[in-house]
Amino acid sequence: MPDEKPTETKESDESEVDEQKDGWTKWRRAGIVAREALAIARPLIKPGTKLIEIADAVETHIRENSSGTSFPCNIALNNHAAHYTPSLNDETVIQEGDLVTVDCGAHVDGCISDSAFTVALNPEHEELVQASVKATELAVRMMRPGAKLNTIGALIEDTIKDAGFEPIRQLSGHQLNEYELHSEKQIPCVSGKSEVLVEEGEVYALETFASTGSGNITDLPNPLIYQLLPIRVPVRFSGTREFLGIARKQYGEFPFAERWLAERMQHAKMKMAIRELQQKGALVAHHILAEEKGMLVSQHEHTVIITASGREKTT
Repeated sequence: MPDEKPTETKESDESEVDEQKDGWTKWRRAGIVAREALAIARPLIKPGTKLIEIADAVETHIRENSSGTSFPCNIALNNHAAHYTPSLNDETVIQEGDLVTVDCGAHVDGCISDSAFTVALNPEHEELVQASVKATELAVRMMRPGAKLNTIGALIEDTIKDAGFEPIRQLSGHQLNEYELHSEKQIPCVSGKSEVLVEEGEVYALETFASTGSGNITDLPNPLIYQLLPIRVPVRFSGTREFLGIARKQYGEFPFAERWLAERMQHAKMKMAIRELQQKGALVAHHILAEEKGMLVSQHEHTVIITASGREKTT
């Protein structure tokens, strides 16, 4: 959780002996920044707070203390699981009894952190929050060279189901590489057949999701987060060239919020640019992911470095 210190293990103590030589300094810094950003967000989670206020506070801290965001600040309410970030001038306000998840990431010269926590403003939902906390903490403890990712997924599933909830099947933890938020390997929230192994020197974002519903999510219309693909395409409209100039320079390989472009461009030109780039296959949308209405989803996430003897949690 954002207000707790990284677990002090033998592995992390050893890896911190000489930060400058082991090559992980930037990854650690990114983790610290994300942890600090979530600590800023926590006291803002109360009835009456606008989501845009939380996102602005989180993203401002990340930009001022790292190379930039690795993903826009996501704020999920109740049945939302992922990828909701406020729009420009968003008027959405936290209500009494809401379940609120804040998910953010930073990068330092491409070295990434990714972390999240959920707050229950209704005490009756605290067990749901703790289900994802316990599942993620268990997954962190299991991460070491030679560990099987499907075994970890099975333990995540068992932990969440034992608490009386369902894991979200379509979402998973993911390997991180420099400038690559979602790399090759994944850590599912459910059991599977693949016996892919964890290896020394890898970095993972370990995230688990617990739901009061079926554990199945769907894409909602009107995405608010986009990402450029590393391809060049001919474009027709001047607004598209303007959009590309901003997005490539400011956000590069990383996903960005539509509102960030809306602050810099005329709305109609921005929408036309998004449409043209999607049609040409150069821009992908990260759709809002949600459970059924009336259901609730909690999330908990940390970033870990795989060391020779175990793991080091950076967030």
